[in-house]
Amino acid sequence: MQSVDTHTRKRSSRVLSRAMRFGWPVLVLLAVLWFPFDWLATVWPAFGVPFREVFRNAHDHFVGHTIFFFLIGFLVLAALPALRRKPQWYFPGLVLVALMQETIQAFFRGELPIFTDFNAFLGDALGGLCAFALWLLVGLIQRWMQRTASRRA
Repeated sequence: MQSVDTHTRKRSSRVLSRAMRFGWPVLVLLAVLWFPFDWLATVWPAFGVPFREVFRNAHDHFVGHTIFFFLIGFLVLAALPALRRKPQWYFPGLVLVALMQETIQAFFRGELPIFTDFNAFLGDALGGLCAFALWLLVGLIQRWMQRTASRRA
């Protein structure tokens, strides 16, 4: 019985080690994404001025969300290349991350999340979709270049 328990602990340790090795960049990106910047803008005026300049109206809010989710999505797909081949995991994850981001922002405003900011969600979706599309394009270009190189050889 001792050897089974030891084997299970060693296996669990290897799985945890592998998850941390590949997962820490994603955890850092999620921490950045979920950080309550809106709250920070209210408690730190030096940050609030440029923040309000970037997110000054609905259009700029949409563009800001699109760019932010594009960058985070692109970096997550770079850190976890398996997600590039698994859109059935990437896109539901994108939705969950966007809902969580809005929930955290609402809690820091002292409100309950009501998920009515479709402008922000549309920006989130567009940014995440464009990140995925860019990785698809990169993959197609890489395969095309490999085929071209193999034909020359």
